[in-house]
This record gives sequence, C-alpha cells and structure tokens, in this order.
Amino acid sequence: MTRANAPVESIDTVLSIVEYLEQAGEAGVTEISDSVGVSKSTAHNHLTTLRERGYVVNEDGQYRLGLRFLRIGETTRIQTDLFEIARPQIESLVEGMELVGNLAVEEHREGVYLYRSRGSDDIRFSTRVGERHDLHCTATGKSILAHVSSDRLEALLESLELTGYTEHTITEKQNLLDELDRVRDRGVAFDEEEYGPGLRCVGVPIFGPDDVVIGAISLSGPAADMKGDWYRETLPDRLRATKNRIEVNLRDY
Repeated sequence: MTRANAPVESIDTVLSIVEYLEQAGEAGVTEISDSVGVSKSTAHNHLTTLRERGYVVNEDGQYRLGLRFLRIGETTRIQTDLFEIARPQIESLVEGMELVGNLAVEEHREGVYLYRSRGSDDIRFSTRVGERHDLHCTATGKSILAHVSSDRLEALLESLELTGYTEHTITEKQNLLDELDRVRDRGVAFDEEEYGPGLRCVGVPIFGPDDVVIGAISLSGPAADMKGDWYRETLPDRLRATKNRIEVNLRDY
C-alpha cells in the first residue's frame, strides 16, 4: 500500500504540471520543466499524454489547460447536494442588490468557493469558483470555524498560519478564539476588511441534517456600501432566512 509520504512520482509530476499551468495560464516546455523540476523530455512526455487525453492544449508550443477540466469541475461541483440546493437560493438573495453572494465549504484547512453569484456587473471582485481562501479572515471561514467541534477547531488552529492580509486581520490565536465566541453568540460573522482593503462581508453557517456545519453563505461588497443597520442587521436577517430555506431543503433532498 502506498504511504502518504511516498507519492507516486509520475502522478506527482503530472499534478505539478497541471497546477503550474493553472497558475501561469500558458507556458512552453522549458518553462514548465524548470518550474516543476523535471527534464524537458519528461515534461514533454507528460504534456503529450495530457494533450492526447484532452487535458491540455498546445498552441504554437505554448501549453494551457484544456476545457475537459471544466467538465470535471462542474461534475464535482454538482455532485454535492449543498451546491444544487444553495445556488438558486443565493441567486434569489442577491437579486436587486449590488453584492456578491458566496457559498463556501472547508477542505484541507482552507475555504473553497463552490459558487459565487454577482449582484451587479459594477462589482469587480473575483468570482471564480474553486478559489481558495484562508478561514480566519473571511466571513464564511469564521462562520465555519465557529461551529466545528472543539477537537476539529483545535486541529485547524494548529495548522492555520493566521496570515495578516490587512491591518484589520486577526493574527493572534486568542483574539481569533474571542472572535469565534462572538460569531457563535450572534449567529453571524463579519469580515471587517480583514481579507482585502475596501471589502466587507457578512456570513452565516449552513448545517446539514445531522446538525454538523457543512459550509457557509455570505454577501460581499465595498466597505463604503456595507455599513450601518443595513450591514449589521438587514443583511444578516436576509442571510438567516436564506440559510433556513437551504437547511430545510437539505433535510428533504
């Protein structure tokens, strides 16, 4: 049986190539081989196989990821009941509002966006699904952290670096624990420009039929607009109503 600390080298190389192309957009064989740390012939052999299977495209010697990944990503995403149920609810939530609606889950100690829905084309925030983010400085992340079991929280906190992205980011463990207590008490989490300057977010947790937190939803917008009772009371009330509908539908799905 293969041990976790003894990866299959060829698979590891293929995944490194895919991850590099995801980051770089496109690259030639030499650049890929240098970045991944393999010979040009090895990189070329892997790229040829990936191209033949439809996972990369070669245009004038420049490789980029193929659209076959789009189908795989969509298949992965729609396999979750949470995505299927939450997406239309989030679309209804943001209708008429110039905000971004988010659905996120925790995977490998990071937050992962399953769905992001624009409320207005005037907003220029990234809305890429599959995008990962730290848990300690986002409304969805704090919503999840506040409601996992104590053992799971301790394990997560041991691995989180608590990176400071802005002057408002919580970077001390005890301060984060205090913030998570407040999230539990009020049932809603706020991102006060902690992940990015000029951006605020408000989120609530989503619980599965077994009352275990399985994700979170949130609304993001410019800090200049996210303020006052609308930010502190109106948006949390709307999120709670959406959360309730999602959880009821999860029980009946």
